[in-house]
Amino acid sequence: MTVNNQVTAVGIGSAGVKIVSLLSRRSLLIDRYVYVSCDDGDFSTVDSKDTILVDSPIDQKLTPASVRGLALGSTSRVRDALEGSDVVFIVAGLGGATGSGLAPMVASIAQGCGSTAVGVAVMPFEFEKKMKFYAGVSLRRFRSASKGVVVVDNDTLMRSSPEDTTLANLYDTANKAVVKALGSLLSKATENTKPLGLNKLLGAVVQDGYSLLGVSSSGAADKAEDALAGAVVSIGKLAEAREAGHAVVSLNADESLSAQEVGLAVGRLGSIMDNKSIDVEYAVDYTGAAQLQVSLLASGFKSTKYDDYDPLAKVLGDRCLDDEMDMALPGGLEALPSFD
Repeated sequence: MTVNNQVTAVGIGSAGVKIVSLLSRRSLLIDRYVYVSCDDGDFSTVDSKDTILVDSPIDQKLTPASVRGLALGSTSRVRDALEGSDVVFIVAGLGGATGSGLAPMVASIAQGCGSTAVGVAVMPFEFEKKMKFYAGVSLRRFRSASKGVVVVDNDTLMRSSPEDTTLANLYDTANKAVVKALGSLLSKATENTKPLGLNKLLGAVVQDGYSLLGVSSSGAADKAEDALAGAVVSIGKLAEAREAGHAVVSLNADESLSAQEVGLAVGRLGSIMDNKSIDVEYAVDYTGAAQLQVSLLASGFKSTKYDDYDPLAKVLGDRCLDDEMDMALPGGLEALPSFD
């Protein structure tokens, strides 16, 4: 797959805007940044020229359908912002109204512009039970509207947090972990890195099924293999690890990480995942700390734990009633007279 390196990253909703804003401060294979939200407070740390505000009534509870209805007037601005992009990464937290409503819509617009749309879906914490249904429905639609979707599970990022961590710090820690993992996969070549490259990343992600991102760290004597095993365990909590057909391993540490350790860890991935035929690519970044962080992106999963979030789709299977993305207008607007 050949890419002409016009890459745009779109952050949608509070989580998406924060993650993409942090990514914009790193040296990555991304040329443009766009931010879309219903809350202008999300734009406090980004350049206003890169923002698209979807105006919403402050006195009504929004749903994904109503957000899409409100966004109809902004689709031309989104299309203009994405025009000319070869690849568009769409980052959103799913489960709330804005991310769940707009992520599939923006992916569809990107595909309509001739871009390769790749979604990054950050799934809610286990305790956020009310968000599961919207997250499950949106994830399925996001995957349908994109060439590939990378799924990030907040709970796997939470396990290293102290028990007394505040909710704000918990979200902040999860967002920074996502940024570090994505940054390692999208890094540019320097004297201290062996980057993956955009073509290899897309080759892994643009597959049937879902891609899952697992993150783990270790300071043990055999830290490369230990951290890699931890990343596989985190993916195994979301799907059957052996189902993966492709994998990308990114290792971030200091210069104490030897070539022998890297080779041993990458070479053993197939055994750890119980699939010796898995296709493996890797990247190394020596600008980290003595404690190694491994970001493992595995793809090709046909089913995940998130299937249970969308029970209607699970019951219907390949059948559907009307699976187009529904839209709605806030209460009161539907009573306005027609101007036809």
